[in-house]
Amino acid sequence: MKLQGKGNICLVTWNEGHYHHLYPIANNPKIAKNLRDSFPSPYTIHDARHWIEHNQKFNPPQNFAIEFEGRLAGSVGCEIGKNELRTNMEVGFWLGEAFWGKGIATEALQLFTEYALEKFPEVLRIYAQVYDFNVPCMKVLENSGYEPEAILRHAYIKDGKIGDLFQYVIVREEVEKFFD
Repeated sequence: MKLQGKGNICLVTWNEGHYHHLYPIANNPKIAKNLRDSFPSPYTIHDARHWIEHNQKFNPPQNFAIEFEGRLAGSVGCEIGKNELRTNMEVGFWLGEAFWGKGIATEALQLFTEYALEKFPEVLRIYAQVYDFNVPCMKVLENSGYEPEAILRHAYIKDGKIGDLFQYVIVREEVEKFFD
């Protein structure tokens, strides 16, 4: 599956062609520091293989490769809540360092959000949690129509430091005002 953005950005389902491109851009401590500890660091070709194979089982897809001008630039995707939280979807994204500051993440997140709201009608809210030091990510979320919802105080420990999580949300019934 391929979702075409307005410019040179596409969201593409993960495939074998991404193996040798994923681990070189993902193997960057500057990326890992902004993501959950489940994101491998160092990031190896075996991690890339596992991620791509893991994502090939979802129908409809839940995670996409972000391509910019035909090159792998990063990833955007979600995890749908379980049981009583099944109306929630947590979204996450990252870009390779060479692609930072170009508006790619904002366009990719907008494209993914529109896709998710269309393909997952049971989802009523999409949220993201951001470490307090990751201001660029907060700006991407705000520029993509997400609103600040909460500050979860002392909610994470990363590299031995305790900090606050900022939570952003987009609610299905309110989304028309942004995407129309």
